[in-house]
Amino acid sequence: MIGVAVGALMLAGCNEPTPASALPAGDHVHALHEVADGDLLLGLHGALYRSDDQGASWDLAGLEGQDAMSLGAQDPGGLLFVAGHEVLQRSQDGGVTFEPLAPPDLPSLDIHAFAQSTRDPETVYAFVVGFGIFLSTDAGETWQARAAAGQAVGVDTFAMWVDPQDPDVVLAGGGQSGLARSTDGAMTFTPALDAGVGSLTADPDDPDRVVALTSRGVEESVDGGQTWSLLGQPDLDGQPVAIAAGEEGRIWLVTDQPRQLHVSTDGAATWQAAPPA
Repeated sequence: MIGVAVGALMLAGCNEPTPASALPAGDHVHALHEVADGDLLLGLHGALYRSDDQGASWDLAGLEGQDAMSLGAQDPGGLLFVAGHEVLQRSQDGGVTFEPLAPPDLPSLDIHAFAQSTRDPETVYAFVVGFGIFLSTDAGETWQARAAAGQAVGVDTFAMWVDPQDPDVVLAGGGQSGLARSTDGAMTFTPALDAGVGSLTADPDDPDRVVALTSRGVEESVDGGQTWSLLGQPDLDGQPVAIAAGEEGRIWLVTDQPRQLHVSTDGAATWQAAPPA
């Protein structure tokens, strides 16, 4: 059985050159996402990296020295958010350049989870440590308080997902608190999954499907997070820390200690090191 890694895995050398076919070195991996153009984004505690060749090589995309803990969806128009410890940055060109945001109606920028609607990319949700979930409908300029931490959602919330068809449907999960589901824009939540959750990812080919990295393994829901089934328990060296669904049925998985990118093309039944040889 695999566990969900939501704590710091302290590794060295954030700014070391990245050899071909190797993931960037540096402090612990936080997030992985396949964006609209098929590129992969990798968020570390210390930088954001991009690969345009399915993980064969990685380039520094920005936020050097900052905590790229959570990544938005990046709509085809280029609106992309990165959030983390004292980090809230917005790109309007798909991650080529970023601008910092410091909205006065967020009580803190210590953001442990972030999610962006693909139907309405200016609608975003942020979990602010110690406070709870906040909603913005104007691309992060202004925010409204929603569910409070420790009441409707766990204080350990680390992963969120927004339904591609309905931005009021939200999933929020933590390593201890499990997964909860909201249908009213993160005002109230009901339990959806009792396993610890470390990473959530939308399937770009199926708006009803969401894939989760949990304390039981890789799980999926095909009804927008209402019910769940176990796809498999990856038998891999290292600790699974981040997952991302991609086009053409791909599921990407990053392990740490050792750090490696893996890919499955058969629904998480089998895995191979990425990029394929």
